[in-house]
Amino acid sequence: MNGSRIRVRLRLLLNELGELAPEIDPFAPDHTGGLLYPHIATLADKAAGLARDMETDAANSQAENGGQEEP
Repeated sequence: MNGSRIRVRLRLLLNELGELAPEIDPFAPDHTGGLLYPHIATLADKAAGLARDMETDAANSQAENGGQEEP
């Protein structure tokens, strides 16, 4: 997947995570949210993986350019 596609996918995942925030009741008992929390964890893991991929790509690109960031 190229950088642009990764950023699009990452943005979609982060939007989906943000949309789940209102579903979390801060005053609910701890045993609630049985399906919600695993879904959040899965989305967060996917987003973290994509962010790590982008971080690696940026570091590799910077190393290839002699430590200079691309414009």
